[in-house]
Amino acid sequence: MRVLVTGASRGLGAVVVESLKEHTVFPSTRAEIDFLNLKPDDFIPEVEAVIHCAGGGMGLRDPLLSPSDFHKLFMVNLGGAAWINKILIPGMKSRQWGRIVHVCSIASGEAVGSVGYNTVKAALGAYVRSLGREMAPYGVVVSGISPGAFQCPGNAMERLLDSSPKAYAEFMEKRLPRGIMGHAGEIVPLIKFLISEEASMMGGCVVPIDAGEGQYYG
Repeated sequence: MRVLVTGASRGLGAVVVESLKEHTVFPSTRAEIDFLNLKPDDFIPEVEAVIHCAGGGMGLRDPLLSPSDFHKLFMVNLGGAAWINKILIPGMKSRQWGRIVHVCSIASGEAVGSVGYNTVKAALGAYVRSLGREMAPYGVVVSGISPGAFQCPGNAMERLLDSSPKAYAEFMEKRLPRGIMGHAGEIVPLIKFLISEEASMMGGCVVPIDAGEGQYYG
């Protein structure tokens, strides 16, 4: 299978790329597709599956964000992915098969992060649910995952461990029921399932994978 992975330069995206050795993978980094400066001639390969790992809070923690900062968060977490989907889904519809996975967050369902991050991740979850319904008749399965805290090279939890081991330990004690930090390798099997033939009933689903960290029903 030909698979496009966004946000592939670090974090979960880089781990996903390394885990898909059995597929033909197109790793997309910001140097190749900059979601804040999208161009009509950006190269988007024709693929059967897309895994949208690009995202993040961009360090924008002020609760009173400017419209321009909200726009940045939106484009990095949802707008850029929607643009890629618009390009690729018509081909998937014509073939009556496709898989698109979005990495949402536990923040898609509850206010655990900053105002901006919570807002755009909630919007991403709504996008997956809505687009998944629209694409279901065409064999294009649009899904998402909502990870809780996990660690991998270059991600927020690794940065927290480096900058404040005490805060990292307190986070594990207070927020994580099993008392240990997740790692990206625990998330990859779910992503692999969602791009597989067996995921035919997962359209519109946003699947929590948070080891019980979440405190919402959904």
